[in-house]
Amino acid sequence: MCSTTERAVRELSVGLTAPAQARRFLTEAGCSEHATRLLESAVLLVSEMVTNAVLHGAPPLVVEVDCDELSIQVRVRDGGLGLPVPRHADDSDENGRGLALLDVLSDDWGVEPAGDGKTVWFRLVAPAS
Repeated sequence: MCSTTERAVRELSVGLTAPAQARRFLTEAGCSEHATRLLESAVLLVSEMVTNAVLHGAPPLVVEVDCDELSIQVRVRDGGLGLPVPRHADDSDENGRGLALLDVLSDDWGVEPAGDGKTVWFRLVAPAS
């Protein structure tokens, strides 16, 4: 496991490339010990969160990753004031599953409103060895 807490922060350019930027950043910033156990889910979830921030939020768009010996926590901060709202997505819908994925795949997640925007975050905990 990681011997210390690691933290990485990156501001993303807002637009169609933001989800790919976030996935690449998370892969590069992720604690190597977690890579095989948590990184795949973390990359999927950060992609969903950043896509939501691009579509429904506002600049600036910042991704933060904290990794310790037990978990990875990812936060996506944007300048939009609207809070995410879970939706029901039918089988034919192309959108509307991001928050449902957060709920199913993460160990914990939430939204923190702020005067200048919001932060959506999730935490993944490494399974017991």
